Amino acid sequence: MLLGAVVAGAVEVYLAHRTSGPDGIIERRYGLLGLIGAWTAAYVVAVACVLRLPRRWAIGLVLVLAVVLRLAALAEKAPLSDDLYRYAWDGVVQTNGIDPYRYAPLAPELAELRDPWLFPPGYELNRGTQINRPLVRTIYPPVAEAWFALEHLVVPLSAQDLGYEGVGLLLDLAILAVLLAMLRDRRWVALYALAPLPVLEAVQNAHVDALAVLLTLGAVALSERRRPTAAVAVLALATLVKIYPALLLPLLLRGRSGFVRGIGVFVAVCAASYLPHVLAVGTKIFGYLPGYLEEEKYGEGGRFLLLGLVGLSGAPAKLVAGLLLAALAIWALRTTLPLRESAVRLFAGVLLVVTPVQPWYALLLLALITLARAWWALPITVAAYPLYFAVVLDGNGPLVGRVSYGVAALLAVVAIRTASATRARHSEPAAAPPASASPDPAPELPRAPRTADRT
Repeated sequence: MLLGAVVAGAVEVYLAHRTSGPDGIIERRYGLLGLIGAWTAAYVVAVACVLRLPRRWAIGLVLVLAVVLRLAALAEKAPLSDDLYRYAWDGVVQTNGIDPYRYAPLAPELAELRDPWLFPPGYELNRGTQINRPLVRTIYPPVAEAWFALEHLVVPLSAQDLGYEGVGLLLDLAILAVLLAMLRDRRWVALYALAPLPVLEAVQNAHVDALAVLLTLGAVALSERRRPTAAVAVLALATLVKIYPALLLPLLLRGRSGFVRGIGVFVAVCAASYLPHVLAVGTKIFGYLPGYLEEEKYGEGGRFLLLGLVGLSGAPAKLVAGLLLAALAIWALRTTLPLRESAVRLFAGVLLVVTPVQPWYALLLLALITLARAWWALPITVAAYPLYFAVVLDGNGPLVGRVSYGVAALLAVVAIRTASATRARHSEPAAAPPASASPDPAPELPRAPRTADRT
């Protein structure tokens, strides 16, 4: 098992390095998706091996591989996304005393702030700048904007992509540290540490989602320590980085006598964060968010790809999707499942309903999967990659998205049934361990035949 883990990890490192080449998704096209698919296969093998190693071997090996993977993936130019350029620009604007919601990047009022890295001569993809959607105002909430300003103060623009990737690396290592602190059996940190998703999205593409994940994990930890008010406040901060952590609010409020107070705390934190921007720019605080939702076809009901498998589109798809999301929220308020497990089921269900194009939205799901040891939901974390490539490269992808999310949903259903059957077998009285056995729970993956030499 040790040899298998090392070999699979070495393959992962090689593939991580291959994804960090000088060309990105536009130049390498579906060959880059093939590398990610091969990496995912090696990841599954590596995790299966690690979870069968003695803890003293497993944890050290995982941490070494995690750091090497992230260093190998550092790229001179982010290969899959140009979001970090918007982060950098919003930081430039704020540190020059201008509210980030006031102007679009190509507004003439900001001409003096343009840097050659963000506005290189002859660059045409985004009308003369590397920044995406340069004709519209920013979409990011206030805590994300504050983070961009801090990044600009810490990372000089001369560091370019690698500087922002370095910040992403530090954030991702912080996530790993929090997961290790929250896990009883730390071998399970391999689910996050060795996965392609955080290496590609938190580090290589420097997505701010890593900060949202870190704050959400803090909210979960505070809730488990019976500090509900602090938990809700920290979840509000996570929501003010990226909106989707708010989906976990019903789980933090369930069964609480202070339900109304919790809602009040959440709203108060959000209002206090937006207030300075409201005073500065008024209703411009929403930026490009309404346009983004239209661009992603949520307004017309075209983004709910799995509902398309049953012939729903347009207004009927929007109605059914809304009912499904409401049902998930009600379930979250009423379920008695442990917080970690219920968080995985809730967020996995939401992703399967809304079927986003962006792979990095699943980063939070992967962290929750790791906390709950809910390996059955792993297919959902990579379902968006084929869709993302199809949309970016060909401008279309409903069929690809229906297939990728449909296969992921099917695999998750099969996996959760397998996990449930495995737990049931282990809980049978006849299969109970002897009194001298270790009290720590064993991994719940389907077990391979044992051999004399575990390593």
